[in-house]
Amino acid sequence: MKRIGLLFFIAFIFFLLAQILWTLALIIEEPLFGSFLVEDWSINISYSMCSIFGVIASLKLYKNK
Repeated sequence: MKRIGLLFFIAFIFFLLAQILWTLALIIEEPLFGSFLVEDWSINISYSMCSIFGVIASLKLYKNK
């Protein structure tokens, strides 16, 4: 169960990182990393990693029941 909790925690961290980046991108009109493309990719990768870790943790939790 500790491993599943860790996977959910990692998913939460990626989600929080993406939310912070997205909020900063909306508040600050300039690109965060010098390019809008890099900014979009960093937000998309963070949300994707959140989804991947969330699905893995959910599947492991489902198998344990």
